Amino acid sequence: MSSPFLPYAKQSIQSDDIQAVTDALKEDAITRGPPVRTFEESIASYCGSRYAVAFANGTVALMAAYFALDLQAFDRVISTPNTFIATVGIPIREGIQPQFVDIDRTTGNLDLNQLKKSFNVPLSRGRFFIVPVHFSGIAVDMQMLDRSLCHPDCVVIEDAAHAIGSLYPSGERVGSCAYSDMTIFSFHPAKTMTTGEGGMVTTNDANLYHRLRLYRDNGIEREAPYLKQASAPGYYEVQAITGNFNVTSFQAALGLSQLKRLDSFIEKRRTLVAHYRKNLKNFPHLSLFSDRADSHTAFHLLVAQIDFKAFGTTREKVMEDLKNKGIGSQVHYIPLYRHPVVKSVAEEWLQRYPQMEAYYAQALSLPLYADLTLQEVDRVCETLRSVLKA
Repeated sequence: MSSPFLPYAKQSIQSDDIQAVTDALKEDAITRGPPVRTFEESIASYCGSRYAVAFANGTVALMAAYFALDLQAFDRVISTPNTFIATVGIPIREGIQPQFVDIDRTTGNLDLNQLKKSFNVPLSRGRFFIVPVHFSGIAVDMQMLDRSLCHPDCVVIEDAAHAIGSLYPSGERVGSCAYSDMTIFSFHPAKTMTTGEGGMVTTNDANLYHRLRLYRDNGIEREAPYLKQASAPGYYEVQAITGNFNVTSFQAALGLSQLKRLDSFIEKRRTLVAHYRKNLKNFPHLSLFSDRADSHTAFHLLVAQIDFKAFGTTREKVMEDLKNKGIGSQVHYIPLYRHPVVKSVAEEWLQRYPQMEAYYAQALSLPLYADLTLQEVDRVCETLRSVLKA
């Protein structure tokens, strides 16, 4: 009997989750119902923020965050190249070419020392939009980032799509917005907890909270203090062209059920990462991220940096061989500046982003999810050793 295929990521669905969704489907309101508000309040409470707004997915959550802060064409957006396109998709669509900061290879996150240099070129108008990504679940040192913001017109959106449950080095939970205007989460099935598709934005600002809700529902305003004309039964105003990005009640019900097990998911992933570290400790030409933050990281990804050239092979060949032996893998990420949608000069990549280029040449994500067993981690590591002939 052959061993089951081990994907790089996978949701964990139990009978309680299924029952929660089933119960929600039996209610009269299966979208925008009470579970949505309860889910938002529960996430806000968990993270330590005043507000939370649920969205159809993490990409839309980012779109809403940019809308809430009224991104303009003359604003400057600064982020990491080691992320998914959604992080800077809206600025690009608005004609703003993001400014990327090289990474720290020990964490995969943007290098805060390099970030400081981004303010050397002054703005004649507009604001700095700083968008740090908590890559793989490892939290950026937001307290240090906050201290480096030497420009008075800075706003900060945390992309925490990978990092629900993680803590900053200073101790606050990611999503508390202790050092930012807003934080976004993703509940895609590959993430630590899931709603199928889904996203969330947390904030402590009442005005941003209102604008997030406006964005979610076609720019429709019904609340009297914000109406241009007097309120009346059935009256509403369309104040912006956005879209319908609401969350269903059964998605929220799944999220509430998953949230009850989030801490156990996090602990299991930490145990798996520790087992990977033990297995790969003396693996030649391979390194993992620093373990300094392991105790306060909610791991989304397990990324190995492998010197494929030292093994006389390529990443593509290794991925194919692993797949043939029942092991899934992935690349996180192709640097954003390498994509056609981003205007950059290929000849400048190595000079401008030496750490990102070195990381990208070696990055390979290995299986990590709550239902993975320690024995299966052993199998992944043994198979990798076999494929690389290490």
